[in-house]
Amino acid sequence: MCLRHKPIAPHCLFNYSLCINNIRNKQQKHLIKIQLCAVCSFKDFVNMSAPASTEPKVCAQCKETITGQFLTALGESWHPDHFACEECKQPIKETKFHTNEGKPYCSECHVKLFAKTCFACDKPILDKCVQAMGTNWHEDHFICGGCKCKLVGTQFMDVKGAPFCQKCYLSKHADRCKGCSKPIADKAVVALDAKWHQMCFRCSKCEKPITSEQTFQVDDGKPQCVKC
Repeated sequence: MCLRHKPIAPHCLFNYSLCINNIRNKQQKHLIKIQLCAVCSFKDFVNMSAPASTEPKVCAQCKETITGQFLTALGESWHPDHFACEECKQPIKETKFHTNEGKPYCSECHVKLFAKTCFACDKPILDKCVQAMGTNWHEDHFICGGCKCKLVGTQFMDVKGAPFCQKCYLSKHADRCKGCSKPIADKAVVALDAKWHQMCFRCSKCEKPITSEQTFQVDDGKPQCVKC
């Protein structure tokens, strides 16, 4: 059987003699990706290669010369079973892996050790992280506690640890002005056991606003400026 047009696993490449000269140059120099070896049906050699030159490669983990298949990661060459997660010590079989301080980690361990936890769902955040109110959130989970609209990029108010959009805050949680009974969105004047809009806290006789620098007196439970 001629294997000229069939993929060959790296470890078979050096041991199989039939038609090997016709495919050696092509198969040696490229990473073999998810193909089934025509010799041994071995298919777990993603991102692995056979040495393409006579220059010996040294495994970054065991420091021994690599004579068979190997993989390249983090600028080093490794025996496939020696490229392992820093935490669980298991060989990393994934085509993608994570690093922290130059050390490789499998996806599961990287999430467990380094991923932030969403305040809303208590699950790890793998994509964009929203930091607000001293906590971390999934972008889709940082929403108004009232109407459930998304709050990323908008103004919001903190109500006992829950975020609210301005509209819901004013309609449901904002303090009401003693003078006009409307919600207070900005700074309030605290006086006479109540809160007031700055423009609503005024003399009950001359109706001029009473500022924080002015003294006032009380007449029948209503504020009056000193002049009146």
